[in-house]
Amino acid sequence: MTLFVGLILVAVFLAFARLMFMERLSTLLALPLMAMAFVTIATVSDIAIGHQTEEDEHLSRFTEWRAYRSELQEAIARREELFSELLESAESELANKPITQAALKEWISQTQAQIGAQRSDLESRLQQHSNFFHKPPFQNGAHSEINAALDTVPVERLGTELKQIAYAADSEVDREAIEVALTRLRDDYAQSISAANPTTSVWADGFDYVGRYLGLTIRAGSLYLYATIIATLFGGMFAMYVSHLNIADRLVYWTAEFGGERPMLVALAVFLATAVIFTSVGGLGTVIMIGTIILPVLRSIGLSPIVGAGVFLIAISMGGTVHPVSRRLWMDFYQLSAQQLDPLLWTMVSIYFATGIAWIAWGSRKTLLSSFQSEPIADARPALHVPPYLMIAPIIPVAMVYLGEIDEIVAFTLSIAYMFICVASREGAVRNLAKSLIQGAQAVVPPVMLMIGIGLLIVALQTPPVQGYMKPLISAAAPENRWAYIAVFALFAPLALYRGPLNVWGMGLAVSAILIGANVLPPAAVLGAILAAGMLQGVCDPTNTANVWIAGFQGISVNRILRFTLLPIWLAAALAVVIFAFRYVPA
Repeated sequence: MTLFVGLILVAVFLAFARLMFMERLSTLLALPLMAMAFVTIATVSDIAIGHQTEEDEHLSRFTEWRAYRSELQEAIARREELFSELLESAESELANKPITQAALKEWISQTQAQIGAQRSDLESRLQQHSNFFHKPPFQNGAHSEINAALDTVPVERLGTELKQIAYAADSEVDREAIEVALTRLRDDYAQSISAANPTTSVWADGFDYVGRYLGLTIRAGSLYLYATIIATLFGGMFAMYVSHLNIADRLVYWTAEFGGERPMLVALAVFLATAVIFTSVGGLGTVIMIGTIILPVLRSIGLSPIVGAGVFLIAISMGGTVHPVSRRLWMDFYQLSAQQLDPLLWTMVSIYFATGIAWIAWGSRKTLLSSFQSEPIADARPALHVPPYLMIAPIIPVAMVYLGEIDEIVAFTLSIAYMFICVASREGAVRNLAKSLIQGAQAVVPPVMLMIGIGLLIVALQTPPVQGYMKPLISAAAPENRWAYIAVFALFAPLALYRGPLNVWGMGLAVSAILIGANVLPPAAVLGAILAAGMLQGVCDPTNTANVWIAGFQGISVNRILRFTLLPIWLAAALAVVIFAFRYVPA
């Protein structure tokens, strides 16, 4: 039965992958829907299996949950029984005859010792069960309700209220005050009986079981990447401010002018400048803004449209690899420290750089250069003068994060403050800053929604029901040694194309979560494989909006970009897989 349910979950995964691949369903919807489907199928299967196997030696998850619920109700009943006994004792011993302060204190001491011993025993028994629906720091789980459930019976209040009466008395205790306190506690006891003891049928517990896991997925999943989401908002505001200040386009113009008329040098300078810009900004708007400048520059020196497109795309992916927001996402998703993550990212940057140099060297050969391709650079010059000290703004947050080990949010905030100080004397500087902050936050709503979906999927795949059914299949199929890792991820790296299962911003994250959940590969090895496959997605994928715009601007088709870039980028991705295999995967 476990294998059958696992195959159903795999079928659900493949169905969503197909819908995303065929672009019938957006990733923004596919990831949360997949998470809900996984949890629903797994928990309903737990109920079916659990109801059939209650007599088995090894209890199912649902059967154990019912056992916990039953024992919790039994604990409440024992508390009610003790409370009833203590009320009767108090009424017979305290309310019907004169009582001294010393005698009342002694009775209270004995009662509190009895209450404390029972509560410790009940809590110990209940906490031996699994802490269902537990996801720190987002949800406390089933154990958090033990105290609240036991407190529905006001046993401890009996000793507390009588103690207040005892300390308020001189020698003889006011019997009327005792009677009032006992009456109030008796009324609370009657209410607790009506509020406790909910139905414990299979159907009621089943709905509760499924509903709690769905609630856990929605709540904890929405908050799972909260640090990345906030960093994305600040990164969007920073990127929009850079755009409004014309820093990025002026930087490209400056590097092109520095290169003169030497194609190799100009292409290299533009490549590096673009990579630097995309270390801290991103989005299609930035691609269009920078592309309308550098692509004519590259064509003016004789580079063919396909070569210019490749230079631009490799540079974008190279810079985006170390973007502070992406770095925070990988740290949160894969649970890697900065010391573990940064060497991996800089290895990817080195491979992108080597690939870019090789691409430029091939594309700038004299046999490929053509004056027929030469066109004058568009005269869309920046409207404002950009001083040199402002042009370093794109690298400030990256330097702070990687060299200063400063948090991404703080780095973006300080960088925005630096840029504002540089232009504070300009007319409308405050208005420009406010507009940039608002528009920047609005621009990153789609990736924020995607990250919420990613969080839901991560939490869903980490729940015990889903893991219980998926882990055996993934453990059997996943590569567990170095050579299998190389064979699988190097050979199938093109599966990142067309929103495939290794797509770094879609199904690739689902694959990662499953592999990490199955504990068959180190998280760094999983991330390395996904980033390596992501090279093909970032540079070659015809479904990327950047590729579509660049192809249209260059007068070529997106499939032509794919045909020319596929082989070299695939080889670079395979090289990355080999490096990560020897670094992270045991032999």
